[in-house]
Amino acid sequence: MRLAAILSLAFTTTLLLLGCGTKSSSTTGTDPKVADAKEKIKDAVDATVAAAKSKRDEYARDMQKKLDELDATYKDLEDRAAAAKDQDKKKLVENVNAAKAKRDAAARKLDELKAASHDRWEKVKEGIENAFEDLKKAVH
Repeated sequence: MRLAAILSLAFTTTLLLLGCGTKSSSTTGTDPKVADAKEKIKDAVDATVAAAKSKRDEYARDMQKKLDELDATYKDLEDRAAAAKDQDKKKLVENVNAAKAKRDAAARKLDELKAASHDRWEKVKEGIENAFEDLKKAVH
């Protein structure tokens, strides 16, 4: 939301600067103040984009670590299911199958997050958190 507001402000400012410039009748040069303002706006937008990408990448690394930890717990659940007998085995195998589906969903969400653009990743964040919470419940 904050990023969208910053980008909107930068875009609006650019439009105002372009639209409010003085009309030159025969000059082809650009007003240095306008050029300077455009450069500052471009720098601000670039910095905002870089910060958003960095935040997304850091979050993706953290979620990858969590997925790796949950994978270890999932592996333990698989091992317990393999070693179990009779009714316990049947129930554990069902749990393993459910956990596998949730693990795959969480991994897909993580891939979606990694591929998300700098201005869309926050929207993906909620879905990944829900997928990881479901996985955590399934393997514990």
